[in-house]
Amino acid sequence: METTTFNDILSASILNLSAGPNLEIIDVIVALTFTLICTGIIVWTYRNTYQGILYQRSFSVAITLAALVTTSIIMVISGNLVLSLGMVGALSIVRFRAAVKDPLDIVYLFWAISIGIANGVAYFKVSITATILLALIMIIMKRIPLTSSPYLLVIKSKKDKDDDIVNILSENAKRWKIKSKSVKNGNYEVIYEVRGIDQNKLMESLDLNSNVMDSTLISYSNNS
Repeated sequence: METTTFNDILSASILNLSAGPNLEIIDVIVALTFTLICTGIIVWTYRNTYQGILYQRSFSVAITLAALVTTSIIMVISGNLVLSLGMVGALSIVRFRAAVKDPLDIVYLFWAISIGIANGVAYFKVSITATILLALIMIIMKRIPLTSSPYLLVIKSKKDKDDDIVNILSENAKRWKIKSKSVKNGNYEVIYEVRGIDQNKLMESLDLNSNVMDSTLISYSNNS
């Protein structure tokens, strides 16, 4: 029984490298087409589940290009140890300094790269199935949030009547906490983060309180 050594694998890889890759044009087109379909689903999911303030189209383009480039690279180095080692060495000197504001952006980028790898080795069933299942999971998690939506409540009130605001919040909000507080001309301006509220009831209660000078409720996304 013959045993394959590392030198045998290296020699075969060098021979394959000199002979050129055994890829037909149709194979490349099919792999890239599957990647493009999968990234289309990923981009659609990202756009419909985005929770930030400003949606950036450039990130969707980056997801698509990352998947396509990964597919192309995997098709080139697949089954060739020499090219694989060369690619690892080339990528080791690359430094990505772009700031990622939302941790989910990293997940989407890794998702796209994984799809590119799967399609690069012709595992089309894996890429399509994984893409559809992950997209469904993301949509379900978006439709059924694990926590109630946060709001910012900005209140201007008289300094010596802060207890009235606390009582109103305790009665009309499941959770609340102070984000910032400032005093000017003997009056408070306090910003609260509130969750689990009936918006109309809370604002009506504040409006009826004579000590509340002004109140503003703002919806925002809290990813911290």
